[in-house]
Amino acid sequence: MIDNWLSKSRLKRKYELFVKKVLYKRISPNQLTLIGLALGLSSALTLFLSSFFKINLLFIILSVSLIVLSFFLDTLDGTLARIEGSTIFGGIMDIFCDRAVEISIILSVVSTKPFILMWPGLFSLAAMILCISAFLIVGAKIDELKKTKSDKVLYYPNGIMERTETFIFLFLTIILMSYRFILLLIFAILTFITALQRIIGAYWFFNKSNTK
Repeated sequence: MIDNWLSKSRLKRKYELFVKKVLYKRISPNQLTLIGLALGLSSALTLFLSSFFKINLLFIILSVSLIVLSFFLDTLDGTLARIEGSTIFGGIMDIFCDRAVEISIILSVVSTKPFILMWPGLFSLAAMILCISAFLIVGAKIDELKKTKSDKVLYYPNGIMERTETFIFLFLTIILMSYRFILLLIFAILTFITALQRIIGAYWFFNKSNTK
């Protein structure tokens, strides 16, 4: 939802101008994606290590800082790709790296208190599998039907949980240690609802297409 709103706001144009001025022809979108992946995985590793040391607050702060930087680079690589001209492989790599970071963070969160957080963690991962499956199948079929060129690798209908909402939940789950159980459950529920939204959206879209 937030991603959709931002894409239509004036901030998008200003952000694109900033990226074009600072990063254009200085670094590639794929390089930004890989740096973001490294930072995201480092955030997950730091969070995992936090449960083994008494100074765990320091590790939490470091983990939060790394995930924020990772997300920031993720927004930069997408914007830079639109300016330079997006590629299919770049889009595939971006999707893969985003999911790798999200999954690693959830696994690291669960590892801090595995007996307490195991079930909400499993629900979260299961919901993510359903959501990404719906995303890929629906997006591929809609693209196949429309046969139109887009900035995105796949077209997909908007949902409750997109990239920004996922980042917000991961951010909160890292810093609010006492609320990790409930936050993971809410994340799982909202992600599952997003999967249903895309399936329902596909139902109406393809039914409408068949009646033409």
